[in-house]
Amino acid sequence: MKLFRGAGVRRVALLTAGLLAAGITAAFAVQGAPPIDVLYPDPQPPERIRPIALEGTRYVSTNDIARIFSATKYWRPELRKLSLRLGDHTIRFTVDAPIVLIDEVAQNLIDSPRLVQGAVYVPESVLRGLMDWGFVPNATWDEPLRAIRFRSPVHTVRQAQLWVRGRVTEVSATLLKTLSPRLIYATPSELRLLFEGGTLDSARVFSGGTVQSGTIRETTDGVEIRLVLTPGAQGYSLSVSSNRLKLAVTDDNDLVQQGIFSKLEPIALGGADGKLRTIVIDPGHGGKDLGAALPGGGAEKDAALDLARALRAALQGMVGARVLLTRDSDADLSVSRRSEIANESGGELFLSIHFDAEGLIREGGFRIYALSATPAAGAADRLPLTLGGESGAEMRPWESAQVQSAGTSIALGQTIADALARNYPQTKVSFRTGRISVLEPVAAPAVLLECGPTPRGPQAMSLQGYTIREIAKIVAQSIQEMARGGRA
Repeated sequence: MKLFRGAGVRRVALLTAGLLAAGITAAFAVQGAPPIDVLYPDPQPPERIRPIALEGTRYVSTNDIARIFSATKYWRPELRKLSLRLGDHTIRFTVDAPIVLIDEVAQNLIDSPRLVQGAVYVPESVLRGLMDWGFVPNATWDEPLRAIRFRSPVHTVRQAQLWVRGRVTEVSATLLKTLSPRLIYATPSELRLLFEGGTLDSARVFSGGTVQSGTIRETTDGVEIRLVLTPGAQGYSLSVSSNRLKLAVTDDNDLVQQGIFSKLEPIALGGADGKLRTIVIDPGHGGKDLGAALPGGGAEKDAALDLARALRAALQGMVGARVLLTRDSDADLSVSRRSEIANESGGELFLSIHFDAEGLIREGGFRIYALSATPAAGAADRLPLTLGGESGAEMRPWESAQVQSAGTSIALGQTIADALARNYPQTKVSFRTGRISVLEPVAAPAVLLECGPTPRGPQAMSLQGYTIREIAKIVAQSIQEMARGGRA
């Protein structure tokens, strides 16, 4: 999956020229890679770093890593070893060796660090890992925007707690400024709330009463509260004062009947009559746009088409809907044309299919994306996303059409992620929201599914032991669940 086209060509040309001028013959081809934005809290201005691509893998300079995260760097040229010190953590790299010591524990990077024009470059997955591992607690990685976001030192949502008061379970938090929450959805099984632009003092996990499990965490959109409810949950209430949030759920239907609590309602796919008639599946890339290079020499465009066809067959059998593919051959479609097909066909559901061989997902796994419930104003203007094969500006008449369906899209994306996690408990599965250009113009619920690498063919086994047909069946069952009774 390629969210950006290559950038930094001039920088790479200068880099290659520098190598030749120095009399160094590169054993590998240096290419441009999509840039990474570094977004700091006001008033510090943002900056941009430019990775390089070596043999199909994106690399980041340790000079950039050290500068951005204020890390101490120690280079021993005679041993070709480099150490990075971030707070209490130390990472030790050896050039051209994939084994790295993280706090003296050996880990395999798969791709080795490289020495390019006197600078040590490490796989881009290391940069993202620093945030995932908690080595840089004040920063997060925004995958859709390819950005590092530093949190404000002043947290606007603090001291979240859960209280059980009889048949009412309440989550409360202190607000340092008035924030407008958005209720993404409230169903009998789950409730999701977002404070757009908020920051959190610390993530928390809690349970009790009507809440089977709950999390409050900071995302790229703000502070999100997700409550998975126990069977029998009936209603919810939400109140926000100048400095206090109170979100309550109950299994007492009398409180709902009296109007004290709002009723929890399922989210269903389909038209006004509750029937799902038309589904549009979008196999990513195609034609000259190969997408990511997969293990064994396969291309993302072929694997995406294989999965799309398998998913079409599964949906036709389970849901009985008309299922269209944006491409059923090796065709090259623009991003705008893909969403136009979905809207012009009257599609009531849109699924974009991608594969990836980069970062953590290269070892197998799944990422499911939906459009942010409350996209940051001007985010698309600052850093628009494309999925490869695009060039220049284009008119987008369906701009922001997806916003109206964002809640249903997020519910569906979470349903698919939960189902994949249940079926593949040893596999990394994540659900994320962000600015995804192929989803934004779609006027129906829409999600993007990104899979770890697999050889081509509907019966082929992937690195993690699942088949394309198995994935298609799980996704189709998730859609069937919401089409029949909604996310209950």
